[in-house]
Amino acid sequence: MSEYYYWEEPKEPTFEDFKRIVGKYFKVVKSSIAPGTGIPTFTIEPLEGIRSPEFMKEWKEGELKRIFNALADELDEYKHYPFLRHQGTFPVFGMASNIPTPTGQKSDELILRLLPQKKEKPKKRRINKNAILFILTIGTVMGAAIFLLISDLYVLFFDTSAAYFLGMIVAYTVAIMTIIGVHESGHMFACRRHKIKSSYPYFIPFFPPLGTMGALIVQKSPPKNKDQLFDVGLTGPYFGFLVTVIVCIIGYALTLAFTNAQVIGATGASIEQLSGMQFPDPLLFRILELFLLENIPYNVFITAPGGSMVYMLHIIAFAGWIGCFVTGLNLFPIGQLDGGHVSRAMFGDKYYKYVAYVAFVGMIFINWLMAFLVLILSGMRFDHPGPLNDVSPLSKSRKIISISFLVVFILTIPMGSFWF
Repeated sequence: MSEYYYWEEPKEPTFEDFKRIVGKYFKVVKSSIAPGTGIPTFTIEPLEGIRSPEFMKEWKEGELKRIFNALADELDEYKHYPFLRHQGTFPVFGMASNIPTPTGQKSDELILRLLPQKKEKPKKRRINKNAILFILTIGTVMGAAIFLLISDLYVLFFDTSAAYFLGMIVAYTVAIMTIIGVHESGHMFACRRHKIKSSYPYFIPFFPPLGTMGALIVQKSPPKNKDQLFDVGLTGPYFGFLVTVIVCIIGYALTLAFTNAQVIGATGASIEQLSGMQFPDPLLFRILELFLLENIPYNVFITAPGGSMVYMLHIIAFAGWIGCFVTGLNLFPIGQLDGGHVSRAMFGDKYYKYVAYVAFVGMIFINWLMAFLVLILSGMRFDHPGPLNDVSPLSKSRKIISISFLVVFILTIPMGSFWF
């Protein structure tokens, strides 16, 4: 065997190797090794050269994406990521926050930097965190269902048999876990489609009456361009929103109405007194009320006080409320939240932060609790590294689809604050 095969450890690629690889896809105008970091840096142009501003615009919108993706795939074999930016728009933060910004003002020059991928630690046999969090979240969601089902109105006016009680616990848990699971499956679908490495979902348990704060996946490789960043950010909330709408419709169909006298008899409090126990409702609920409920202007735990009748929203409808809450929270245009990915792809590095700051200040007045949660989930950071190729613009079809991003966001954000 040794006469035919000779084993040799693969050699680390040299700067000249990288220059040769880049030269297959782009015309290398300048090349250097960034001082202090050893990062290969190239000033590039199309292989055909720069012909006119019109040619460069069309090239960036179309051909550049294909060429860059091919380069990224080849460099992946050498465990490196190519970061493409206009001159003056670095640094790339996150994995490369210590990289100095190139000198000079921003220009149309294209700068390509090859950053080494983070080395993965050898996998050890250990407890599966995803499975543990999944089981814990099922437990906290079931606990939230029990918390809701022991309401005085439920005990007096709904079927309180053991079979019904257990059935509602299971139904509520299935509804919540399906909304969140489909949401995360949407992210994973987009990641698989674009060959982006990602983890399985990490479910987040929480205290009743919410039971969960949703789930998240960890991206182990960055999106190659704005189209991929947009898809990863939007696919999850869209999938989850569709399931949320179905759950809400079922919940509203099961909702019951009560008189003020029945409410006082069951709880010892009037409708007006119960107004301090309410959750603010999203616009989606207001729309469903118009079509699925009679014109009674008051819903316990949901809307503002008024009127002599009260609707007790079914526990499945509250599962839909949780779906709206989680979707709206994730669509907030900040940091590494889903909305942050979409906003960064839509507005680019120049305007993204302005959108994030304005949205955050606005949310403080609309719903202070969600603004606080967004701040925590974003790690107190509003920045976003963007895709590897930050030069090619978002596709026209996705720009049109982005209108629906705003629509879903408005439909799912609870309009009002939790003051109780």
